[in-house]
Amino acid sequence: MKKIPKTVDALPGTFMLTGMFGFIITAIYTSSGKIPLDYGVAFCIVFLIMLLASLKSIMPSGKI
Repeated sequence: MKKIPKTVDALPGTFMLTGMFGFIITAIYTSSGKIPLDYGVAFCIVFLIMLLASLKSIMPSGKI
């Protein structure tokens, strides 16, 4: 059987922007007290995972 190379398409740029802006806005709102700390940390983790996933998708597979 032929081995088929894995190809992964990059995530759209809006996904990365959503992760960046979501993380920054959530961090600011949490530090200013507009969002409770537990919700702020949870949202920061979600947006950070989104940002890391988008960065991983644009890197060549052998580099990370």
